Amino acid sequence: MKKITMLVMSVSLIVVLAACGESSIEPVNEEENQGNSAEAAETETKNENDSNDMEQDNNENETVESSEDADGTEDEVVEKEDLGVGTTVDFNGLHVTLNSAKKYEGDGDWEVPDRDYFVILDISIENKTDEEANVSTMLQMDLVDPNGYAQDMDFMADTKGSLDGEVGAGRTMAGEISFDVEDADYFEFIFEDPFKSGQAIWMIDASELVE
Repeated sequence: MKKITMLVMSVSLIVVLAACGESSIEPVNEEENQGNSAEAAETETKNENDSNDMEQDNNENETVESSEDADGTEDEVVEKEDLGVGTTVDFNGLHVTLNSAKKYEGDGDWEVPDRDYFVILDISIENKTDEEANVSTMLQMDLVDPNGYAQDMDFMADTKGSLDGEVGAGRTMAGEISFDVEDADYFEFIFEDPFKSGQAIWMIDASELVE
């Protein structure tokens, strides 16, 4: 009995320690998505304005330092970037893209929402790391309303592809995930790692839902 108790405690400790880690979350800019040509043009422009940029950066740094000294804390600006339909996030080496979001009221027969309608998200996940990665819709993905209430994940609506399973190094997984939702002005799609802190959050305005 003591051995079983110690084993359970050890497993619980491992889970807690794993959850103490922090995810690496960084929006992928348009230049990176479009290719190296845009990056080269941007580099050339930066070189031409190097002296002006250096002077401006120095002034901005002085402003940031003074605000941090006054507050006594460091700002976390990177994780506050606006994300929406069509944008990509580098999440621990996985490039997660919310390709589209659509409203579906069902077929009136088998696919009938328990609430107001379905929201179906088309998502692609590209593994940019050198190792395979496991993805789980139940553990890593949520859709919440403006009040923070999680919407029910739905398995009745006709969706394509799958977002559950293993993504090999350098490969891409794509699929749709459906939620049975109550009508709201907007929704937030959340992607996270169940064993680490940090979330990537996409804002989906109701007017952006394709019917």
